[in-house]
Amino acid sequence: MSENTCSLKVVKDGKRLHGTAAILHMTSREGGFDKWLKGYTEKVAQSAAETAIRDLMQEQQKPKLKVV
Repeated sequence: MSENTCSLKVVKDGKRLHGTAAILHMTSREGGFDKWLKGYTEKVAQSAAETAIRDLMQEQQKPKLKVV
């Protein structure tokens, strides 16, 4: 018996769905694959931008010290 290797698992009407069935159920619940993908990429882009800005601000706030 093979084990399921997909990490996505959902429960629909008391049944556990794995793999492609789980992906189809989840994306249809979220309004379709295109809508889900757009929302996901927006979240990832927002997170990346926030991290980049935070790192830039921390770098700029460091004092510029020189050995004299």
